[in-house]
Amino acid sequence: MIKKLINKIKGVLYRMRIIKGIELQQKVDIPIDQSFYDNIAKWRCWYQGFYSEYHTIWYFVQGVKKQRNMMTMGMGKQVSQEMANMICNEKMEVSFDNEAVGNFVSPILEANGFIKNTQDNAEFMMALGGMAAEIYKSDGDIKVSYVPAESFIPLSWDVNKEIDQAIIVVEQKKVKDFNYTLIRWHEKQDTGYVVRNELYKASINDTSLGTPVDLAFLYPDLEEIVEFPKATRPFFAYCKPAVANNVDTNVPLGISIFANAIDTLKSIDRVFDSLEREFRIGGKRAIVPDAWIKGKTDVATGTVTKYFDTDDEIFQGMRQDENNQKYYDVSPELRVSEHISALDAYLKTLSTQTGFSAATFGFDVTGLKTATEVVSENSKTFRSKQSHENNIEVFVANVVESILLIADHFGINGYPTEEYEVTTTFDDSIINDKDARINQQIALTGSGLQSKKRAIMAAQDVDETTAEEILAEIEADEQRVTAEVVDMFGVE
Repeated sequence: MIKKLINKIKGVLYRMRIIKGIELQQKVDIPIDQSFYDNIAKWRCWYQGFYSEYHTIWYFVQGVKKQRNMMTMGMGKQVSQEMANMICNEKMEVSFDNEAVGNFVSPILEANGFIKNTQDNAEFMMALGGMAAEIYKSDGDIKVSYVPAESFIPLSWDVNKEIDQAIIVVEQKKVKDFNYTLIRWHEKQDTGYVVRNELYKASINDTSLGTPVDLAFLYPDLEEIVEFPKATRPFFAYCKPAVANNVDTNVPLGISIFANAIDTLKSIDRVFDSLEREFRIGGKRAIVPDAWIKGKTDVATGTVTKYFDTDDEIFQGMRQDENNQKYYDVSPELRVSEHISALDAYLKTLSTQTGFSAATFGFDVTGLKTATEVVSENSKTFRSKQSHENNIEVFVANVVESILLIADHFGINGYPTEEYEVTTTFDDSIINDKDARINQQIALTGSGLQSKKRAIMAAQDVDETTAEEILAEIEADEQRVTAEVVDMFGVE
């Protein structure tokens, strides 16, 4: 398992060297510093749950150097998954106000599994600081392919940090004793855009990008240069979490939602590891006379009779006076409550550092707990959710626009030319502050600012017809109660 993880990390580090390789081969300066991608590699390790520089522990036992891996709660994965699931789940929908555009684009999105892939990659975006989608034509169909954060390299951006040129590491593959890397340039021209494909070859032991080779060697059907003179935007869309980049304020890339909580993640894993070891090495211990463990030898037969299981770690032998042999219970006191309290405090800190309300994550005797099923409209979780949704909504609109530009360029049948507006709707069912909503409607009705029917509609989330039925039932109950009171007192 560890070897497999290390190989994955090596693959990430290999991609990191691509920047320097492109600069050397193309004689260009890429405006993103290599160190930023080192941060992405670190965030990926924390997302996967093992950062070797921290989780690998070296220690000495009687002068012998040993190694072990720290236990981890994997909270990098947990916070990324929790935030992504609140935003992009099965209730996410993309709709159009123009029927012709919807009929054309929706099947393309569905064929590419766009909603499902966006859900998966939204989690990666939260963890790694960004996600990108590339739009292109292949075998007559329009494709939408997601790109890992490490494989997306911006070349230029405007004053609002909207990226308009980029390099995408499309694929890396091994053929015999060589590594081949396909990269794609999306370059802005005076009129439109140009997409350029390049293939590089490096020895399997070479960690650099290598040298350019003929594209047709591995991709005979792929054109080296494709021009899009009418394109008004690039054929990629980039999205990042709604978190300001304080790692490098000069670049347009995003940061992980836990980028500023690494120290807290370390503390959580340190305490969690200590809790596990508290039970593993702090169990029951007893000191007994060593003779009890060694057993008694029958002089006549030479048979050794043992009264204790020698493999049982509970009993530790000690030489004692034969006339004063005793049993001593030296079991340490487990500090479980202290560990639980510490974990709970650190998890609450992590909640606020990653955009959640303070009590979202916690820890008690039952283990890790989350409270995202109840999110009020004025909570920090809900505000973070809305901010991330705004970014994803823009991302979806850019993907749709690029799809239509591709269709226009290649003259795909049925391409609509009408104006349109795309709307992305998200799941708001997690907003469950019902008491506050009911109290608000009671106050509005009592002050004469809201009718009873509309108050019922808002408080109980029902349509007008249902509200009228409920109101009629309430009025019938009131009339019946009034009639009973009148009859009780004999009023005519």
